[in-house]
Amino acid sequence: MKTIDTLMKDPRVRQLLLYAICGGTGVLTDLILFTALVHYDINYQVANAAGYATGTLASFILNRHFTFQVYDKAFRRLALFFGTALIGYLASSALLWVLVSAQGFAPLPSKIATLAIVLVLQFSLNRAITFRASTGNQ
Repeated sequence: MKTIDTLMKDPRVRQLLLYAICGGTGVLTDLILFTALVHYDINYQVANAAGYATGTLASFILNRHFTFQVYDKAFRRLALFFGTALIGYLASSALLWVLVSAQGFAPLPSKIATLAIVLVLQFSLNRAITFRASTGNQ
């Protein structure tokens, strides 16, 4: 059985941990902005878009530097990151619509409930597409 020290030396475990921290920072940024905007009576979908975009940009910058240490093709990778974020955003918006508009739940608890689903979706897409290592001239 591996010890914690051995696990922490495994680059895959380290990457997953860093991704969680960087992604968590992006989610926290999203949640703080969403909460503030909803508090000031901004429509929850507008607040979701603003929070999502801001959190996504923060997450990209942090993950690019700390998690994946991939510095090539920055604009291409940013576009891919925002593309995967768009998929996550659409999933988030649809889930929020179901929970808030169709079911009558409050926006903030609904937003929190959607985070886990969207996090797993985006992690899978970003790991497989956005931050995969370059293989020659793409």
